[in-house]
Amino acid sequence: MSIWPIRTLPNSKMRSCIMELGRTNRHTDCTFIIEDDSGGNQSFPSHKLLFSCASEVFDRMLYGDYIESTSGVVRLNDVQPDVFEKFRDYVYGYESDKLQNYDFDTLIRLCEFANKYLVQSLEEDCVKDLLIRKNTFDMGELLRLFQCAHRMNRKSLINQIAWELKCTFKSTLDHSGVYEFNSEVFKHYIEVIASKISEADRFRLLEMYLKYNGIEESESVEQVASQDATGPTTATNEVENQASELPSTSCVPPETECSDKNPSVVSDLIALIDFGKLSPKEFYDGPGKSNFLRLAEKYEHMYQIAKNCVAAKDELQLKVALATGQKPQPAETRRIAHLGGSLIREDPTVTPHYLSRPSRRYRAWSAQSDV
Repeated sequence: MSIWPIRTLPNSKMRSCIMELGRTNRHTDCTFIIEDDSGGNQSFPSHKLLFSCASEVFDRMLYGDYIESTSGVVRLNDVQPDVFEKFRDYVYGYESDKLQNYDFDTLIRLCEFANKYLVQSLEEDCVKDLLIRKNTFDMGELLRLFQCAHRMNRKSLINQIAWELKCTFKSTLDHSGVYEFNSEVFKHYIEVIASKISEADRFRLLEMYLKYNGIEESESVEQVASQDATGPTTATNEVENQASELPSTSCVPPETECSDKNPSVVSDLIALIDFGKLSPKEFYDGPGKSNFLRLAEKYEHMYQIAKNCVAAKDELQLKVALATGQKPQPAETRRIAHLGGSLIREDPTVTPHYLSRPSRRYRAWSAQSDV
């Protein structure tokens, strides 16, 4: 990685001369043409040597076996002209103090551009300035910085922003900003806020993310196809009529960033939810009506929730019995589960009001014998 040596000599004559070249555009030998969103473009006369020293990408582009090296014209459409202008200004002077005058949006875009084109010194200066300002960021800015840190794969920055998200998280947060995350960033975000919101709210957020990225329809079609492939070969007319009403694959929307690997995305995100912590009503209102869980999975989660409810009830009864000095309920009490409730036979050892059949026969025989 090339780093311009005059950066360590802020008062050198050489640095002043190079900054003057950038302002006057004297002796330029290449031009950067930056296209904007409106279809127009803006030209920036530059010097090959300075850009090749700042970035290995530009070094190969301007001095390698590419058309840019012979034409001297470099076209870029992945950066806005105002951001590139600030990048060019940095390359000619490495004045990191100027970064303090840029707003958050400009600093983020400049940092991502430096990371993409391997300008390590600018990336480091941007990250340093962002960390200094982090206490002044709102939740939306923290979320964007969290995504930027993942794009640059900077572990230390990811951990610091994750901690800030935990400390400043509010239950009334508008999560609309996280819907633009890719699956890996969103997965990490769901893990970060695990202790801040309920499992029901986490599942609701997860479901909205999948729907926003267009995964719901394709996942449902996949489940239908799987059931058709594993189902019985014969079916009644009623089932056939229901199957004919299912949407065809032509209704599936175009693939998005996440839809190219729907099964793994859905399964990885669903695995983050602890369904055992949900109440029966929360499960019924949320995961129970969701298309992202198979019927067998719903039954499994319902069984676990029922077990947890019974265990919690037994624990509560034991605490009450110990507090009041009453005899706790025997463990061999039989329970019959039905429709999410329980029917309890308080004392299975009580003598019934009727005698068993062998006893009745014995008494009848005894009466005849006495006669």
